[in-house]
Amino acid sequence: MTGGGAPDPRRELFGRVTGVIYWFLIVELCFLLAALPGFVGIVLLERAPSNIPLYAVCLIPVGPAFSAAMSAMAARTRDQELSVWPRFWRSYAGNLRDVLFVWIPALAVATILGMNIAFGGTVGVDGFFIGASIVLLVFLAVWAANGLVIASCFRFRARDTARLALYYLAAKPLVTLGALSYLVLATAIVAFSSDWVLALLGVFFAAFARVTARPMIADITARFVAPDES
Repeated sequence: MTGGGAPDPRRELFGRVTGVIYWFLIVELCFLLAALPGFVGIVLLERAPSNIPLYAVCLIPVGPAFSAAMSAMAARTRDQELSVWPRFWRSYAGNLRDVLFVWIPALAVATILGMNIAFGGTVGVDGFFIGASIVLLVFLAVWAANGLVIASCFRFRARDTARLALYYLAAKPLVTLGALSYLVLATAIVAFSSDWVLALLGVFFAAFARVTARPMIADITARFVAPDES
């Protein structure tokens, strides 16, 4: 309630709707700013297999930015205040180290697999190994998606985060399926439109990733987090 007994306009339908829109817009703006160096590099690069290592370097800022967007979108369900901007950047700074411990190794391995897929046929690599590289790349992408969520929500050692991300691929198949679905959708958007379309939808993917990962987050909290740490 506000002064004089008048209802708080933020609690009314219009206030709630505009609050959600405001939150999404500011988180998207923060995400774009945090990942801007990488996005600029991606736009300037030619879509050629030889540029796969450079694409990987450009994607380094995207991981921490996406992590902070997930944290900010999760906070929206708990916080009615519209302090979105500082909340995003606090999450960014707090998650940065743990996220990079997951994200950079994942990009390094993805680069090797991507080069093998792109040039394996040219250098005479057996088709079986090219197919295996595709399967491993998909597996790696879903593992990295789990790892980003865990690193964004908890403060585990890097090797524990990696192990949990691997464990929950099988332990929570619906979470794995959800991660796979938005990764496939993101790939389709890039293939049939442009990288910037995917960037502009980043906040929606962050919200979707956090929602699909709820069973995993709840299980980790119950099993691996002490009550006074949750």
